[in-house]
Amino acid sequence: MEQYQARILLVEDDEYLAEALQEALEDQGYRVQWAEDGTAALRLLAAKSFDLVVSDVQMRPMDGYTLLKTLSVQHDAPPVLMMTAWGTISEAVQALQNGAVDYVVKPFTVDVLLEKLRKFALPHLPADSQGPVAQSPAMLAMLEMAKKVASTDATVLLMGESGVGKEVLARYIHQQSRRQAGPFIAVNCAAIPETLLEATLFGHEKGAFTGAAQSSAGKFEQAQGGTLLLDEVTEMPVQLQAKLLRVLQERELERVGGKQTITLDIRLIATSNRDLRQAVAEGVLREDLYYRLQVFPIQIPPLRERQADILPLSEHLLRRHCQQMGLSVKGLSMAAKQQLYFYEWPGNVRELENALQRALILSVENDIQVDDLGLQGSSASIPLPGVSPTLAVETADPVVALDDLRAHHEREAIALALSQSRGSRAQAAERLGISPRTLRHKIQRFREAGYELG
Repeated sequence: MEQYQARILLVEDDEYLAEALQEALEDQGYRVQWAEDGTAALRLLAAKSFDLVVSDVQMRPMDGYTLLKTLSVQHDAPPVLMMTAWGTISEAVQALQNGAVDYVVKPFTVDVLLEKLRKFALPHLPADSQGPVAQSPAMLAMLEMAKKVASTDATVLLMGESGVGKEVLARYIHQQSRRQAGPFIAVNCAAIPETLLEATLFGHEKGAFTGAAQSSAGKFEQAQGGTLLLDEVTEMPVQLQAKLLRVLQERELERVGGKQTITLDIRLIATSNRDLRQAVAEGVLREDLYYRLQVFPIQIPPLRERQADILPLSEHLLRRHCQQMGLSVKGLSMAAKQQLYFYEWPGNVRELENALQRALILSVENDIQVDDLGLQGSSASIPLPGVSPTLAVETADPVVALDDLRAHHEREAIALALSQSRGSRAQAAERLGISPRTLRHKIQRFREAGYELG
């Protein structure tokens, strides 16, 4: 189960210190965003939610105390930890009187800051155990939509091919919501026999049917205060869909064989790998239920349409399964990376995960090889979007071709981000989802290769 990752807004005008702190905190599993002064921090706080603000005092044009005073009158503002360079009693008292929850004196070690953060009991986890792995523009845009709807109780409909990761995204929405401390209950509507599905969902009273020796709460009741996932909802019998529709409309139910009305406090997420309009036309899905579920639809793209996610996702899955199998973490040979990158993945993420698990069992070398993957009918001639097909096929060495394609794609992304940010590396790094330090290193590497990016 994917877990929630605490979000920290770091407000610091010293770019080098901010980079060092951001990397140190991200290494500990926190999700960190940087603002160069109080004004920039307020802009970010207006657009996104954070669990904690860590702010310097001396900044321009808006210093830390002005930021603190501004936040102190906002009822939904996150707590603020101040960083002060002097550490006098008056500085500390002023910070606490203005609403800071704590302070740390510069210079300080990362361990001191981490100890402060632990006092707030902020949820965090190892950096390699985050939500859905996303680097492609399509997935990043989809995750932004998921974050926005997570802050509400709106019904969410997740659509996509089998194996794209609908349940992973559903868990992510739950963990991003105010219901994160509540239960997450998943029901596969296609896996439960039709005769048992009603009692499984809505519960039953003792004696309601043969074999009902005692009363039992259904999945809806088990999800009270949390999230209920109805996986493959179109596989639910049509006659049962009418009862589901009433539950969604009234937010209450009666158990099978019962008369007591039970009020529900849940968020519902439904998934389907079918074309829902076609399902309605075929009589498989009630039209009124379709519109009730269609409050906030999210279409998850297939893996073949988000190639930029394939290699990061492969590395993430390898780390996870190596830990589960008690193996030292294995890498991927360049030839294996190329095959993974260009394979069309008809089974999506599920197929990728199965291939990597099989490869881990078969592999006898430190790096997984092409033969370990056992992929049939793979294609190595599909160019990256926006890259000339000739660049993909004219290189004699196909492994070098993959490196060239990835580098070309990365250069284009950096150039676009710099252009959109009017040359600001800090803003460009934020757009790209990397630290300013990482961006600086990438630009330097491309300069050494003869490319000028800014």
